[in-house]
Amino acid sequence: MRIKTIADREGLSITAFETAVGASRGVFTRALNNHTDIQAKWLIHIVEKYPQYSSDWLLKGEGPMLKSTIVQETQVDYVVAEPSERADTVIDALQQVISSQDITIKSQEKTIIALERLLSTQDEKLQSLGKE
Repeated sequence: MRIKTIADREGLSITAFETAVGASRGVFTRALNNHTDIQAKWLIHIVEKYPQYSSDWLLKGEGPMLKSTIVQETQVDYVVAEPSERADTVIDALQQVISSQDITIKSQEKTIIALERLLSTQDEKLQSLGKE
């Protein structure tokens, strides 16, 4: 059900969510319909594609669904930290944001490649139908 919750929050059907994380059509649909587990690799893909969701919440249903935002944590630390500690805290927070964005970008690149392949296949099918 947590997968359905993420898909709903992202405004995606389960089928579109499967495509977004690179899963074959029906992987999540069957698991949801049959109340069965999904492979760990798909959970990893979800966490990579949607880093804003807590992996503890996704895996175990524990804790908050969304991770605390780095900016909010940094602002709190900024108020109570010494000047040199503030810079370190901001740098650490920015490095975490960059790392998270890199993961998202890599995942989106994979999705784009998969969609380009699908589009190419569909174009080839259309061209072959036109030749008949």
